[in-house]
Amino acid sequence: MSNWIVGELEVNQERAIYPALTLEQVLQSQWYNDYFTEIRDMNNGYVWYSFQDVPISSHVFSVSLLFENSVFCMTMMSISHPKYGQSWDDWTEAKELQRKQEHDALLRQELERKPDVRRSKPYPYIEYKVAYGSISSSYDPRSASSSISITYT
Repeated sequence: MSNWIVGELEVNQERAIYPALTLEQVLQSQWYNDYFTEIRDMNNGYVWYSFQDVPISSHVFSVSLLFENSVFCMTMMSISHPKYGQSWDDWTEAKELQRKQEHDALLRQELERKPDVRRSKPYPYIEYKVAYGSISSSYDPRSASSSISITYT
């Protein structure tokens, strides 16, 4: 069972994402084999590993893990569901803001408290301070997307 408070997310009952995760552990995991889609090397020490249709906490997510010089530093995830659109042809800002609201509700449920930071400008954003870093939910109109970001410090 996932424990967002301590930063542990399970995929198919496998401890999959957690603060001390190493790249080697990711590459050797079953969930990597099942859901991996691409690597994006930014050629500056940052490398993103992306996954699709990942089941976490009774939702299905697209997930990206960021490694800086092979050290795990961030997870970005977004609930995947047809009701939010499956391509630019059926994307709307209203649907994306609904996705953001679902992200917010999930974090409230999992973290069992109100966010430490809440703002509406320049875009909707909430943030929780946690022992291992922070968890935020945001909508960014420049990228036309909403996501949950987990930052490990």
